[in-house]
Amino acid sequence: MADLENKSQEELDKKTQEESEQEEAAEPEQVFVRERILDRLAGRRRRVRRVISLIASAVIFGMVACLVFVCLRPYMEEWFRREEQTPETVIHLPRDEETKPSETETESPADESEQLPSETEPQTEPTKDIKDVVESVVESYQWNITDYENLYRALGEIADEVNQGIVTVTTRTPTTDLFDNPIETEGRASGVVWNITSYEMLILTGYRTQEGEATVEVTFHNGTKAAASVKSADGRTGIAIVSVPLASVDEETRNQVRPVPLGNSIEARLGQPVLLAGSPKDFVGSVAYGMITYVRPGVQREDMDVRMIYTDVSTSSQATGFVVNLKGQIIGVLTDGTTGSATTGAIGISDLKSSIERLSNGSVLAYMGIIGQDVTEEISESRQIPRGVYVSEAVLEGPAYHAGLQSGDVLVALDETEILSVNMMESFLEGKLPEEVVTAHVERVGRDGYMKMEFDVTLGGR
Repeated sequence: MADLENKSQEELDKKTQEESEQEEAAEPEQVFVRERILDRLAGRRRRVRRVISLIASAVIFGMVACLVFVCLRPYMEEWFRREEQTPETVIHLPRDEETKPSETETESPADESEQLPSETEPQTEPTKDIKDVVESVVESYQWNITDYENLYRALGEIADEVNQGIVTVTTRTPTTDLFDNPIETEGRASGVVWNITSYEMLILTGYRTQEGEATVEVTFHNGTKAAASVKSADGRTGIAIVSVPLASVDEETRNQVRPVPLGNSIEARLGQPVLLAGSPKDFVGSVAYGMITYVRPGVQREDMDVRMIYTDVSTSSQATGFVVNLKGQIIGVLTDGTTGSATTGAIGISDLKSSIERLSNGSVLAYMGIIGQDVTEEISESRQIPRGVYVSEAVLEGPAYHAGLQSGDVLVALDETEILSVNMMESFLEGKLPEEVVTAHVERVGRDGYMKMEFDVTLGGR
């Protein structure tokens, strides 16, 4: 009996234990913290690799940034210099006027007692007039070959000084031949450095620029070459201003270049000795000596009249360059149609200063297309023609031609500005830009005399 009870008790305990195990299996295991032991040395290695990767990336990005900065620096400097141009760098050229004798030279002194001999003082007759003395010495002087050499040595020194500012302007323009094969045409002309600003050299050249020019290159007197750009050009007179950034010219060349000043062509006189610089003999840097044989003022050009200076120097039709006085100043520019004969002509520099000023500042000149002459007060009274500018020709396909102006019209006003001379018309156009519309007031002759007419002219670019 006792064995049966013990056996029952054991079965009951076993059953209780099995139920307890089943309950424990049914309940999810609650885990509060799980830990995993890592290799500390491996973690340090990963951190070191990350730091090295970061440093290497910074070095690579820095090198790339430096390379990009070095490559873009010249272009960006030129760009910002143009954008940040201050009024101090604006080019201004004063206009030339013909000098007149001063009042002290033309008027007699107020106190004539200082000039006339006194009645009480004895008059002393000069032994010999100073003019006679000078003439006598000159006539008696025996000229020799040394004087001749000294004369040309002095002219050579002027030419050497001028040539320090003479350059060769080379343009290369892409085009096609008869078979549509791409080719490149090259043009050369002489130029002169006439001004140096804080960031560029300004070069005046007589080369007639073409549309679509790809590259412009300037070769200095010492053979150094530099990239350049046409700042602006005047297709009517055939002059252009070429700009060379100072940053692209080495210091030695900058120190050697001497700007050649612009003189006063209004003071040019017959018989005045001059030299031609640039390429008067087809080679840039060549010079020729001569004298002024003729000065012709009032030569009609489109929207202007100029003073032409003629010399006895013979040049070829391809010659370019400048007329220089003995002070080393430019007084004339050789352009198309002024060379190629025994008598070489040049446009007076005084008549071009307005254009040079605007071109040097990058402006495009306004163009109206009138060739005219002044109707002075005397002409107006004698021929019964209104005062103004007589239109000799409205240039074919020009703005004035398209607006309706004709040869024989008299231009009396532009907008509200009275026009009495070609110079006044030129001054009015200096303040205008291409595509501006101006009202031309003209008087046209008819059966009953002159009648007033108005035309709206859309200005073009020169």
